[in-house]
Amino acid sequence: MAQIELHPDWIRVAFSEAINGITTADFHYFWLRHNCLCLNGCRHPTTRERLIDAAVIPLNIRALRAVVSSNNDAKEPAVTIFWPPIATKGARGELEPSQEKEHVSVFPLDWLRNNAYAVNRKQTHDLPPHDVNLVTVDYQDLVTRYSDPDAPAKLTPEGIAFYKSQLYDKLSRYGVAVIRNRGSDTEEIIYDFIDPQADVIETHFGRIEHLRTGNTENSNNDQLGYTNLPVRLHTDQCYAETVPGFQFLHCIRPADVGGENYFVHAESAANYLKTEVSRRAYDLLTTVPVRFDRKQSKFQALHIDPILRLGNKAGEHRLEQVRYSYFTQGPQTSVPFADMREWYEALQTWDKLLYRDDFQIKAELKAGDVVIYDNLKVLHARNGFSGARHMAGVYLSSSDLWSHLASTNNK
Repeated sequence: MAQIELHPDWIRVAFSEAINGITTADFHYFWLRHNCLCLNGCRHPTTRERLIDAAVIPLNIRALRAVVSSNNDAKEPAVTIFWPPIATKGARGELEPSQEKEHVSVFPLDWLRNNAYAVNRKQTHDLPPHDVNLVTVDYQDLVTRYSDPDAPAKLTPEGIAFYKSQLYDKLSRYGVAVIRNRGSDTEEIIYDFIDPQADVIETHFGRIEHLRTGNTENSNNDQLGYTNLPVRLHTDQCYAETVPGFQFLHCIRPADVGGENYFVHAESAANYLKTEVSRRAYDLLTTVPVRFDRKQSKFQALHIDPILRLGNKAGEHRLEQVRYSYFTQGPQTSVPFADMREWYEALQTWDKLLYRDDFQIKAELKAGDVVIYDNLKVLHARNGFSGARHMAGVYLSSSDLWSHLASTNNK
């Protein structure tokens, strides 16, 4: 017999015998659905020719469930997959809804082995982290456990070391940390992340951004962040030559309705795109330059770079930085006419991945909560809202943050 593993976008069949050197074979769900062998709409019952059209197979189709069993006809081992219904094509090419509740495909193991196109695949990537509990620290819980007798609202040195070690762990592993119940003093919170002699990165918006409607504290406030509209996934300051490595948002007041934040670990998403979805899309996004052009009434800056910029470490090309900002993306003029559609398709493939629920960490921040994230590797966004939502935004240097957390962690 064999064993199967159901992954979000593909299935792995592990054969019990390594015939012709094949121990495992990976198959996309859409490929399997298109190659269904059944005589109930997918193959002609007499000629056995294919009836199902590849054009009707949703590329995001997933199996409902799958089992390894014996083929009822030949009594040979097979993988049986149960599918959701899909539309079929009528005589004139129009789509007609299916009358099935589910569809069943039976693939003999020998057939799968003989038609395998991804055998013994080693390079795979898991989904990005998407459980907010993985990245959450409750500051008041730490104060309860490590309360300083001389200052009950403060952490003991042991508590501070544990807190900083938690931040180091979550930021190095996931690129995001959500700190619940941290407090109301933004200036004090800054030095959770950097040494006292260091300072924040001031931008053309100012030293601390007050992200709220009716903003009067910051300069150059003619931008989406100071409205109540939704802001889709992006990284900040894409138009700058040197981009701030980290940003934290301190919730001063949550919205009455909406305004939730969400994040995607873009480095993991890019790796997933490369090995699990579309290497061609990955190649285009790592090589084609994009104009990031910030134009405001009193400020303008332009930077040109691919959306996914690779660096070379120890002879291996790895993602170094993500620049992704739909609201500062300028017209694409570096792609030939015949290739422009392909580039847009790559961009849309990437974007669709980012908006899958199993790619996103979602966090509803309350007053006193803080979220900090790696602006080079993590995308952030917020939902639209109503009410007087107020977030304080602060940019930090990567080197300042890592040296501070590392030195505190090593004490």
